[in-house]
Amino acid sequence: MSLNRIIKGAVVAALVSAVSIPAFATNVTPPSAGPTPVPGLTNGGVVVEVYDTTTGTALTEWLGPDISTFGAPSATPAGGETLDYGVLGGSEFATLFSSSEIAKGDVIFTVSAANDVNASLPTMDMTLATTGTITLSALRAVAAANNTAVSSIMNGSAACNSVNPCFVTTGGSTSANWAVTQLGASLGGLASPNNAGGVVGGAGVDFYQVVGTGSTSLAKQTLVQFANATGAATWTLGSNGDLVYNVPGAPVPLPAAVWLLGSGLLGLAGIGRRKLLAA
Repeated sequence: MSLNRIIKGAVVAALVSAVSIPAFATNVTPPSAGPTPVPGLTNGGVVVEVYDTTTGTALTEWLGPDISTFGAPSATPAGGETLDYGVLGGSEFATLFSSSEIAKGDVIFTVSAANDVNASLPTMDMTLATTGTITLSALRAVAAANNTAVSSIMNGSAACNSVNPCFVTTGGSTSANWAVTQLGASLGGLASPNNAGGVVGGAGVDFYQVVGTGSTSLAKQTLVQFANATGAATWTLGSNGDLVYNVPGAPVPLPAAVWLLGSGLLGLAGIGRRKLLAA
């Protein structure tokens, strides 16, 4: 193969690979204290909970943003956005959740946030692995349970006392009970077939926002999925504890300057080829 072809091939390969760079890739470090703001007073903080359905151990962590971070139901998330929250709980994750329990599918996680400034018509962001009908009464119960868990347990002086993340290591204790009943797969009130829990090490879980709009407790509420034309936003929690929020989308177009640089390199390759031929 000639030198000219090698150079051209390298330049083209570099340009093609650059096109596939994600639009937004951000590493996010959850704060060491929280969660704030307190749900019920303003937009509730986004909280992830991980729990072992067999042992009762649990980890709950405020991620830093609040419910407004992900937008209103009419908003479409930016394509290509990726938020990587790192390994939840640091080195404690592997201590709390064994690889064998994860491999069996016994370790579940949920991501949720609530705003019930108007408790009659609350707003919830939540992961949902399976979806059915959510009534207004169920939405109220979910929002109340979320706020109780965050305000009384995570912020409560007798419980986590605003230490972030918060660990539960004693199965059967009051704290372990709230981990399952208030922030578990039912989120404290979701009726079957709704399941908010994703499996650690499994596929991504879809993300929805539900806004209370019904006039009666049995009125069906509209589930609005966070998605764009490319696909749905998902939360995934790897078996190593790495939590990622991902929105698929189109790759970033290369700036004009990059294309000009590529053209220049190709031009230099042509000049070099002509000099070699003339020699």
